[in-house]
Amino acid sequence: MDERLREKQEKLIEMDDAFRLLRRLINAEYNRFNVHGLGMTEGKMVLLLDELGPQKASAMAELLRITSGAVTGIADRLIEHGYIDRARSDQDRRIVLLEITDEGRKLVGFIHEMRQRIMNELYDGFEAEEMELATKMFQKMSRNLEAKRESE
Repeated sequence: MDERLREKQEKLIEMDDAFRLLRRLINAEYNRFNVHGLGMTEGKMVLLLDELGPQKASAMAELLRITSGAVTGIADRLIEHGYIDRARSDQDRRIVLLEITDEGRKLVGFIHEMRQRIMNELYDGFEAEEMELATKMFQKMSRNLEAKRESE
């Protein structure tokens, strides 16, 4: 194997290991602050409904990149907790929409506070330039994966 290729492979493994550790630590922090017992996808659904307004389950599946069956299960749990409801569309009564409740809006405030705490801990000691570079790297990695997904 070419020396440069070997070095690149070693660097990729090192980056992957660091990224996996970071994900585990972020998940642990999320779980430490998560007094509501919700998973990240459940929290993301509540955030999206708050941001976008009522949505069909199929739209939520696309936004969350999960199956519509998974959306149904998550929605059932969130409804049980009182964070969201199902409602018929005013324009077409055949369409069922998921919508956030007042209790869900309270949860959104908590999630934003929790996220801010975690981000403050995560980026403690970073200079603005380092944060900008990290953001650009994350965006580029996301674009790479999205382009790969779209080409398949």
